[in-house]
Amino acid sequence: MRWIFIDPIIILFTGIMATISVFFSLFDGRGILQHKCAQIWARFIIKVSGAKIEIEGLEKINPDETYIITANHQSYFDIWTLLAYMPFQFRFLAKDSLFKTPFLGWHLKRSGNIPIHRENPVKSVKSIKNAAQKVKEGTSLCIFPEGSRSSDGKIREFKPGVFYLAILSQKPILPVTIIGSRFLLPKGSIKIRSGKIKVIISDPIDTSQYTKKDIEKLIKIVKDRIISNFDEKLIIKNEVEKDETINFQ
Repeated sequence: MRWIFIDPIIILFTGIMATISVFFSLFDGRGILQHKCAQIWARFIIKVSGAKIEIEGLEKINPDETYIITANHQSYFDIWTLLAYMPFQFRFLAKDSLFKTPFLGWHLKRSGNIPIHRENPVKSVKSIKNAAQKVKEGTSLCIFPEGSRSSDGKIREFKPGVFYLAILSQKPILPVTIIGSRFLLPKGSIKIRSGKIKVIISDPIDTSQYTKKDIEKLIKIVKDRIISNFDEKLIIKNEVEKDETINFQ
């Protein structure tokens, strides 16, 4: 029942931080201060929810490099975890409907994040090319190549747009495996629970030798790395609240 008290606190804090972020955008066109607001927001949510985050592989990251973060996606906790713990600034390539959400959408628009138009192929390609140009100019991006959250924990097919973007920008892909986040906030639920999330960062993948003909090959390499680290048995069952039923099969 903790979620009855936690959820309103998080909603209120989201509105406050989004408002501050929009205010900062009047003075910072690069989105640096807005990203810092997002970090504070994410760390607050993780703290009040009682989530325990374990990260492996941070030493593989060069904070001065520009990356395309690609991670599996099971929960909104994925977003909060990456914002809170990645040691460099980045922006999201996210579905355009999120940009229409009160407070959150305001922050996304004003902080340099990029909408992707799934229903309109022409706009979708334009978004990807726009994103690739930003990456070339030194802006790291975070993308969930599955396109949306997995409801059963299984890693689904990766959409090719992410990898087209990577090849256009010629910047390294940083594969990230996130384990356990779906137990804290499953897709379709509003009940935030405490528990453990494990994040495993793989070695960056150099994309400078790949061309558009190699997209399927690149997808397989990245997906294999993410899946190779994915094991829900790494999440200890009793660290999740007792009112939740978990199947690790």
